[in-house]
Amino acid sequence: MKKALMGIGVLALCGMIAGCAISWPKQNDESQKQVVLVSGHPDWKPIMYKSGESIAGMGVEVTQSVFNDIGFAVNAKYIGAWDIVQEQAKQWSIDVIVALYKTKEREQYLDYSIAYTEDPIVLFFSGWKSFAYTGKENLVGKKGVVTIGDSYGQELDDFIVSASLDITRVATPQEAFTSLQKGKIDYFMYSLYAGKKVINELSLTGIEESSVVSSQPFYIGISKKSPYAKYLKEINASLQKMIDENKIPKK
Repeated sequence: MKKALMGIGVLALCGMIAGCAISWPKQNDESQKQVVLVSGHPDWKPIMYKSGESIAGMGVEVTQSVFNDIGFAVNAKYIGAWDIVQEQAKQWSIDVIVALYKTKEREQYLDYSIAYTEDPIVLFFSGWKSFAYTGKENLVGKKGVVTIGDSYGQELDDFIVSASLDITRVATPQEAFTSLQKGKIDYFMYSLYAGKKVINELSLTGIEESSVVSSQPFYIGISKKSPYAKYLKEINASLQKMIDENKIPKK
């Protein structure tokens, strides 16, 4: 009993005297990081978009559901433009991108989940300057605009480079539609659903779209440097369950 009391006394004394440190076990970085930091494209409705200081949308809802299912909370944070989001995932300043296409470049720093939805890409025209689209060769000799950091599928991305297409890159779809309406470019290549959302929000008129240029699957991308990359099997199992039970929100 006296030994026990003496032990308590030593601990109390150590707490009062500077330099008498008690060495507590340290948690590793992974155990400290229980909230998955995710982000996404700020202008790709309804999949992902900026909402205040957060990223919202279907992709966020799916990602939250998946990580909640395997035992983690999610913080869906707005961190800037799409190219910045990808760079932050590359550097592991964020853990996860809630939705993106698969490209060779991105596969170097991201692990991909199974695909959970499909996204059609089209060309938007001003009505008075539209042209028939029957294949990517129709883009040669035309002036186009795209948003910075975006992909349109590996095949089309490669064609843009190999055919030296006349492409201007802008920060937002709003800028692209402005250029389109002013007649500065011939087409704006963008997501059909995201583009229509912008058209409705801005009450734009005289805008037409082509048939589908490219239809791309959306995946969850996990930074290879993130400790959550090791849960890819569980992430895929949870996603597949949502797909099988028709729980993926509809566009």
